[in-house]
Amino acid sequence: MVKGLCLKNIFIALQVLLYGAFLTLDLLGERITMSNSIKFAVVVLCFMYIAIRGYNKRSREFIYLFSAMLFTLISDIFILLSDYYLYGVITFIIAQQLYGARITELFNPISKLKDVCLRLLYQIALGILLCMLLNFLNVNTDALLTVSVFYFISICTNVVRSIKLSLHYSNKRGIRCFAVGFLLFLLCDINVGLFNLSGFLSVGPVYDIIYGISSILMWTFYAPSQVLIALSVDTD
Repeated sequence: MVKGLCLKNIFIALQVLLYGAFLTLDLLGERITMSNSIKFAVVVLCFMYIAIRGYNKRSREFIYLFSAMLFTLISDIFILLSDYYLYGVITFIIAQQLYGARITELFNPISKLKDVCLRLLYQIALGILLCMLLNFLNVNTDALLTVSVFYFISICTNVVRSIKLSLHYSNKRGIRCFAVGFLLFLLCDINVGLFNLSGFLSVGPVYDIIYGISSILMWTFYAPSQVLIALSVDTD
């Protein structure tokens, strides 16, 4: 118990230092490569923390959490450290589906595969409808936007379900961390959308301000979201 608490405190302290470091670099507009390396270190530490804290766990909900963070790490390699945005969004979708499976498992440990499949089918159907609407509105729905639409549906679903989960288990701090982490995750993605808005819509001069603010807010929300999700490995 004491050892676990010590590890958690070290993990949080390191994340606070990394958070302050990359935010300072971003606000100053300096050393972008170094800032990206620090950001990636944030996610690596989250993955390592989950792996260490869950070392002796064999539950399905832990396997889902571990796998989801692994795919999140892969996504950040594609998006943060390279320019393979399409692959990055696809692996983020896989992560969201794994998080969704974890939520289902936490709600009902004897849940069946059909529950996961039904949720996936609903999300695909809604994604097709939204893409059809965007086409009707003459928005350029290329492959990246198409998978981004499905990703956004996936994370919105997980946000709603994680909040319901936290209300259901209101006495469990780890699950509350999970829900708050997903809220911050969604705020990050909203800013990612604003950041890339000009690639799909005609925007006016005010967009320069939105672009500058959203470029900072993306990781302002994303880093703590991953830390909180990692801390949810202890669901008690």
